[in-house]
Amino acid sequence: MGLSEAKRPIRLRLSHEQGVADDALLIKHVSGIETICGGIEYRLLCVASQAGVPTKQLIAAPVELQFVTDMGTLRSVCGIVDVAVEGESDGGLATYQLIVRDALSIMEKRSNTRVFRNQNEVDITQLLLSEWQHNNPVLARAFKFDLGQLKSNYPAREFTMQSNESDAAFLRRLWKRRGLAWFIRPGDASDTGSDDTPAHTLALFDDVSSLAQNAAGLVRYHRDDGTESRDSITAWHAVRTLTPGSVTRHSWDYARAGMMSAQESSRNDQGPLGSQFAASLDDHVVDPPHAGDDAEDYHSLGTLRMLRHEYESKCFQAESGVRDLCVGQWIGVTGHAEIDSHPAEEREFVITELHVEADNNLPKTLSDKARRLFALNRWHTDGADHGAALEQAGAERQARYANRFTCVRRGISIVPAFDPRIDLPRVQTQSVLVVGPVNEEVHCDEQGRVKVRFPGCRAVDHEHAQGAGASDTERDSAWLRVASFWASAQWGAISLPRAGDEVLVSFLNGDPDKPVITGRVHNGVAPPPDFSHSGALPGNKYLSGIKSKEVKGTRYNQLRLDDTPGQISAQLASEHGHSELNLGHLTHPRRNGQAKPRGEGAELRSDEHIALRAAKGLLLTAWQRLHAVDSQLARAEYLSLMEQCLEQFRSLGNYAAEHQALPLDDKPQAELQSKIKQWENGSNTAPDGAEGGAPVIGITAPDGLSFATPKSIVSYAGSNLDSVAQQHLQLTAGQRFNLNAGKGISLFSHHDGIKAIAHHGKLLLQSQDEDTEINAAKNVKVSASDGVIRLMAKEIHLIAEDGSFIKIGGGIKLGSKGDISQHAANFPFSGPTTMATELPTFDSGAPDQKFLLKYGPHTDGAVIAPNRKFEIDMSDGTTVKGVSDAQGKTDILQRDAMHIANVRILSDKA
Repeated sequence: MGLSEAKRPIRLRLSHEQGVADDALLIKHVSGIETICGGIEYRLLCVASQAGVPTKQLIAAPVELQFVTDMGTLRSVCGIVDVAVEGESDGGLATYQLIVRDALSIMEKRSNTRVFRNQNEVDITQLLLSEWQHNNPVLARAFKFDLGQLKSNYPAREFTMQSNESDAAFLRRLWKRRGLAWFIRPGDASDTGSDDTPAHTLALFDDVSSLAQNAAGLVRYHRDDGTESRDSITAWHAVRTLTPGSVTRHSWDYARAGMMSAQESSRNDQGPLGSQFAASLDDHVVDPPHAGDDAEDYHSLGTLRMLRHEYESKCFQAESGVRDLCVGQWIGVTGHAEIDSHPAEEREFVITELHVEADNNLPKTLSDKARRLFALNRWHTDGADHGAALEQAGAERQARYANRFTCVRRGISIVPAFDPRIDLPRVQTQSVLVVGPVNEEVHCDEQGRVKVRFPGCRAVDHEHAQGAGASDTERDSAWLRVASFWASAQWGAISLPRAGDEVLVSFLNGDPDKPVITGRVHNGVAPPPDFSHSGALPGNKYLSGIKSKEVKGTRYNQLRLDDTPGQISAQLASEHGHSELNLGHLTHPRRNGQAKPRGEGAELRSDEHIALRAAKGLLLTAWQRLHAVDSQLARAEYLSLMEQCLEQFRSLGNYAAEHQALPLDDKPQAELQSKIKQWENGSNTAPDGAEGGAPVIGITAPDGLSFATPKSIVSYAGSNLDSVAQQHLQLTAGQRFNLNAGKGISLFSHHDGIKAIAHHGKLLLQSQDEDTEINAAKNVKVSASDGVIRLMAKEIHLIAEDGSFIKIGGGIKLGSKGDISQHAANFPFSGPTTMATELPTFDSGAPDQKFLLKYGPHTDGAVIAPNRKFEIDMSDGTTVKGVSDAQGKTDILQRDAMHIANVRILSDKA
């Protein structure tokens, strides 16, 4: 029994390690399908004289199926054995079934996760297919690809991700979105005995005009039987499908915070009712964000979706015996009355789908035996309606080959269907790691986006990009936005993830090319924060808050909330200067939930400086306001004390003035009291009040104030300094007590007198420019316990109330209208004599001064203002004008008393 393929209409060439075998298996029956935007799948039912051929020698073998055409040429179908089945054998005849598919279909079995940076769909296709050839020796021999029919100006995509997808599904997703169609093209038929490995080509195109004409050329619509010399089309009919009349697409563009939109209306005539109905069918889909490179590119994607609907709206289905037919090529049709009525260009059709059923011309005995064995294998019961119908059609025409094909007019754009709801893979939230340049802990752009590393990406898959995608650097991804609970225009909350942080990435609209960081998680290497570098969970489980780390350091800033039962507190702290604001139940840092108390209330502390600034005043008070029920500036007690102060100041001061003491100036104190009284005016507690918000400081406490320092205390008032005590004003100095005044000192005691005592040292009372008066309502007693009393003057007058006197100076003169009595033991008289006087001398002490003019604040670093005009307003109402000298000094200002001066430096134009 001969099983040679010689002179048979269907032949099989099978490649193996040693070469190509022509007669290893003999084809009995072929059932196959080819599609544009699909692939090829042929089921070959074979027989062989040898049983037990190892199926592992058959799988992955490149094969070439050859059909002898009506012109005696060979039409090839090339592919790779994907499934090999050994069937029943009767001892003399063995059966085998091979399922042959194209490389793209088989690569569904290879899945991967990887990223591509700044490449378009064509670039990625070129890369992946080249890797197939480079890494797979079978594909290196049996697979080719052709991208020459594509445009090269598709925009590069900054980030494209293959996410747990097969290589085939990933590529098809890219092609569908960009509108790139594809088909499988066989290699040239090889001669019997050739060692050329059967090869097939994956061809991509985006313009149907680039497709080649089929070898059948112009095909007749005619009956097909054994008497015909040429294959022909035996059945032909048109198919119309109602499709949407418009396409609307929207895609959020976060770069400009607006929607990109694309709207297209169909130009396809679907008939009177069809067009009316289609007008209400709007294919309205919201695409993933930034689906297009720009508005123009996105509009082109919308156009593709419309072209797909127009492509689906009409096609033609036919049956034929034309053995040359294959998808991805076009034929002309003639002999059909309706088709012939159209212009020449409308009689050309591109084959988009092809179903084939064919039997080989085996001897009847061999053929019957093969059928019986196939039936035992139940191989022929798998065939669907297509195969049965075609077999029936072939039987009716007494032909061993029949096909059914679908085609569209050559001028119709062929666009793959793309629906993001179907074609995008099911991506889940992933854990990824934040990355950045070496030694840069926080890496972001102006939008607060960061880079990440998808841990599942393998370095070997990214060698083409010098590791970008799996390098653990900022080259591994595009910029990713970081979700925040508050994100407004230059407002909101921000806390950028740092290099090495584990973050959770979700994919907008389920598109793996659109990742966004939606959360962060701790892990075994990065545990939850230990506030104040103390304790850990679960012991400190009642603590919550925020703790940040110093970049390239170990110090922290933190907001810690302690909700321990009965011991709640809050802390805002920075480890720089150990600066802290502590509120509530104050404790030392907790360890295992326990902490030693350190106070209650509030504490502001720092190892560095602390400044309190309030532009509208500052109130420091210890008056009790429980539970914060009163207003912020509640100060009733303070105002009452100020009123008491002013009242006592006025009453005693006025009384003293009435008794020859210097008058008091109560105006500044009254003004200050008024400012504090009106403090809240204009705020939310007194919105209609006026003249509020004075920048003053008020300090008050019910149980006293204490100021203490081992060094100096300086108190200065530009106007008045008033000190009032309801009881005693007591000033004590361990060394000197200096009291200086520019315009008089007044001491008044209403009761209990005045005592001035120099316990050690001299008591000196002087009037260096005027008289000294000592008045007493009763007696004046002057005594010197261990010395003498010396009264010295140019003249000394002692005068009694009745006019009696003693005048000393230039002699001694006594006078009285009464008696002059002298009592002594004796009265010795001698010649003239005198005593020397030692009268003190006094400088004039005029308060004459020069002023030094400077720009800016009163600091040593202020710049001197030489040769500038100035004005000085004196407190007596006069104004002095002049020009400073080269050292910035004024002329000497002469006055008989001290004044408060207000100095102004004038501009050159003044």
